[in-house]
Amino acid sequence: MDSDTKVDNTTETNDKNVSALEHNIKTKKENSYYYAHAYKFDSKTGTEQAKTISGPGIITGGDPVLLQKSVKPVEIVKEPKKFTKYIFYDDERNVVIKIDLPDDCKEVTDDCLEINFGERSLDLRVNVPDSDPYFYTVKKLFQKIVAEESGIKIVKGKIVITLRKKNENEEWSKLSA
Repeated sequence: MDSDTKVDNTTETNDKNVSALEHNIKTKKENSYYYAHAYKFDSKTGTEQAKTISGPGIITGGDPVLLQKSVKPVEIVKEPKKFTKYIFYDDERNVVIKIDLPDDCKEVTDDCLEINFGERSLDLRVNVPDSDPYFYTVKKLFQKIVAEESGIKIVKGKIVITLRKKNENEEWSKLSA
């Protein structure tokens, strides 16, 4: 065979209205990839040759069918109450944080306070009688503190948190890093 001769590998059919799928099935018969999955449809008459079987447990398509309906109660997640008014200052050995108590916390005592000091953090929870608790958290303090020597108390409508500085020579210009 010389290089100028071209070979045409396409198979022609007599019917121009045959789809590529039908053409593949007609030319390759049972060896066609699509044979087993072929939808039997006579394009000349427009009739289906396949039979649709329906019944319980058989999926045949069509509109969606509601299988089950259930109503679940929606859980309402409240935003935790947080303190918004506070100040802090550095008095050489300690850093002092004063938090103003909101009106609904005026009845709180020292027994209502729960505080956890870390080397560079503090986590305060104020359990308010007949109400939701308030929280105040500093995840990363500006410098390290001595947790064992730090404390908390209530004085004149304010929560006073005293943080004992680990290094007294470093001045705190801000509360958190």
